Amino acid sequence: MDVRLFGQLEAADGGVALAVRGAKQRALLALLALHRGEPVSADRLIDVLWGDGQAAKPANALQAQIGQLRRTLGAGAIVTTEAGYALAVGPDEVDVVRFEQLVAKGRRLAEAGEMAQASVALGEALGLRRGEPLAEFAYSGFADSARAQLDELTLVAIETRAGADLALGRHGELAGELEARCRQHPLRERLWELLILALYRAGRQADALRAYTEVRDRLAGELGIDPGSALRELQARILAQDPSLAAASPAPVRAAEPAAAGNLRERLSSFIGRDAELEQVLGSVRASRLVTLTGPGGTGKTRLAVEAAAALRAEYQDGAWLVELASVAAPDGVGPA
Repeated sequence: MDVRLFGQLEAADGGVALAVRGAKQRALLALLALHRGEPVSADRLIDVLWGDGQAAKPANALQAQIGQLRRTLGAGAIVTTEAGYALAVGPDEVDVVRFEQLVAKGRRLAEAGEMAQASVALGEALGLRRGEPLAEFAYSGFADSARAQLDELTLVAIETRAGADLALGRHGELAGELEARCRQHPLRERLWELLILALYRAGRQADALRAYTEVRDRLAGELGIDPGSALRELQARILAQDPSLAAASPAPVRAAEPAAAGNLRERLSSFIGRDAELEQVLGSVRASRLVTLTGPGGTGKTRLAVEAAAALRAEYQDGAWLVELASVAAPDGVGPA
């Protein structure tokens, strides 16, 4: 059985959706799922479901709800013990539990320096979010703590993954996403720190310093405090153009090939269905040696450039250099080009 608590509550068995109807039934299932297979006392369940005292015989009412939920989920889905009632599910069968496990795994990998694996694990964790955690129970007191914890863990996952991606040289792809995150969480200093570093590594020093000024003014205006030491030190290092802020040199594309000059990134995914575009880029490079790729963010410009550089490696022994440019405006000034 699978229980999903991100977004609207859902339950399924073997991929077949189970119809859990009624506010009491849904709250009961959510509460049991949050306890990860551990029993919840009858008193606790009664307090959550009938804390308003509207049930004349709450113990009998609870038995009726448990019976109905068993009929919906299956007779063995809810286990009765001396300590109370428990949902018979494994850790991988509740999406928020799986989310927590993947975030913990990603953080361990990042601490160990395994940045590519950390990014994958954290991306998988964030992919489990179909919406806000326990969205339909936003006004139910029993879900407040769990919602707050999951929201905080989501931000930690976003920050850790962004840090891993920065270490992998993906600063050009991160800047736009981090700008949006900073708008959503304008007082979250770690997000601003990552944004500022991504902008600087993308060759946008002025934008990086403007971002620092913005978060400094926000913190002063809304909280009456100065930026923390990490942000202040980062600004000082940017002003000094500290060489240690530069992105680490990426690994070569093929380990069996001799190292070449340049900053060619490792190819992290397959490249299918863009042969015509690749041939056009290859022809342009052979004709002029310097080619600029433009297009909306997320359309695969960097991936195309890396594939072209790899294909041309043998023809250019001095190496291939990939330079990510700052966003430019379209002719009408409306958006990026």
